[in-house]
Amino acid sequence: MAIESWLLPSIMALCIWGITAFLPKLALRSLTPLHTIVYNAFFFFVTASLVQVFFGGPEFLWAGVRFALCTGACGTIGQLLYLIALKRGPLTYVSMISSLYPLVATVLAFFILHEPMSPRQCCGVALGIASIILLVVAHDKPA
Repeated sequence: MAIESWLLPSIMALCIWGITAFLPKLALRSLTPLHTIVYNAFFFFVTASLVQVFFGGPEFLWAGVRFALCTGACGTIGQLLYLIALKRGPLTYVSMISSLYPLVATVLAFFILHEPMSPRQCCGVALGIASIILLVVAHDKPA
């Protein structure tokens, strides 16, 4: 069985995003969500600038730039809301619920881009929604 070329980068992204979801809980021990996002954005800006310098400079095609700017805005707002939730709640719940964002992307791809969804993908979406419901209504007894 051949391994798809996208599988290894996907698994690596999963691991890195898992660490990325964990580290802010440590940062929030001594920083506010707003300060945390400033340091996060500063690092992102520096690394993105270096990438631009070493890989040929930026492209200014308005069709793509407007969506890239919207991506940045959504990412910043989402990160800020994640940090606020993380400051107020347990990492185990906040990270699990917020990490199900591919559900939104999948539904948007289906309705807006008219990408097909297989029965297996529909089941995955349903299970993802069910997992959020189970996490939110769970009343675990303290150990």
